[in-house]
Amino acid sequence: MYRDLEKGPFPGQILTAVGLDSNNGIYPVAYAILETENINSWTWLLDHLGDDLDLNSSSNFTFISDRQKGILAAIEKLFPSAEQRFCLRHVYDNMKLKHKGDELREAVWCCGKVYNIPKFNRGMEKLKKLNPEAHDWLSKIPVKHWARSHFSGRALIDSLTNNLCEVFNSKLDEARDKPIITCLEYIR
Repeated sequence: MYRDLEKGPFPGQILTAVGLDSNNGIYPVAYAILETENINSWTWLLDHLGDDLDLNSSSNFTFISDRQKGILAAIEKLFPSAEQRFCLRHVYDNMKLKHKGDELREAVWCCGKVYNIPKFNRGMEKLKKLNPEAHDWLSKIPVKHWARSHFSGRALIDSLTNNLCEVFNSKLDEARDKPIITCLEYIR
């Protein structure tokens, strides 16, 4: 996840990796302030994260993201065995730029939340009847990344969103306009 600093006097991006601790609390695993959000920035952060957590290219790790610039390619490069999930809220937010409506939102979430493939298929058929263009748009995103029914089962969490990062990043707003060292101290 990232937090934009470009609106403040000290431009850059805060890139973060957040996880759950043993009490299901938000735990910031890694963070950095970099010039821009791109594949090189994400590769740098994830490479250091891998070193710190003793991960290698065959590690069975799960990443949930909103498909920020460069993160998908960086994960694929460094951790090709990792499961990549896409935040369903962000997928829907991108969809609703062209396809809107409460019924559509409910249909998309229904498809994402179910645990078995027959129910998923019924949900997708309902979505297709409701809005064929939205169905076609969503069908272009591999379901293994956003629907529980198609998750690998390796991860111990079945989350559909990256809300942990969203909550953590919302707490960083006060640090946005601080000098870099002060900003990093605030995060710590």
